[in-house]
Amino acid sequence: MRTVDVERTIAAPPADVFDWLTDVANYQRVPLVRRVTLVRPGNTAGNGVGAVRLVVTPLMRLTQEITEYDPPRLMRYRGLKSVPRLRHQEGFISCEPVAGGTRVHWSTSFELAAPALSPLWTTLAVPVVRASFEMVLRTAARELRGA
Repeated sequence: MRTVDVERTIAAPPADVFDWLTDVANYQRVPLVRRVTLVRPGNTAGNGVGAVRLVVTPLMRLTQEITEYDPPRLMRYRGLKSVPRLRHQEGFISCEPVAGGTRVHWSTSFELAAPALSPLWTTLAVPVVRASFEMVLRTAARELRGA
């Protein structure tokens, strides 16, 4: 199991950053994201607890369920299905107010469930996952700056 942690400060209030990052429709504007679908809305909020979302990129297809939703502070999720197949412990996005904006911490723990060489494939996937998180955060920062 490997963990990817990415942190970035975005020059916007925590509520705006949290709303942008938890609204799956925004991911459609992230480079390399091909398709995003809210498969099932959440129990009390569209992107809240119980929501299931599908994210398709050139390298992965991920179906995730939101397991904790505490605006504007924290969202946790778990992987339900993926191609390639992953063992996914959990992921979360936290937002904390700081001078000049919001400090975002995005973390996930996973491993590729390959029939052979799983540790090697997982190690190779880490920079891809990190770059994906960074692209999402860059897009959010750019769009929130213009808001």
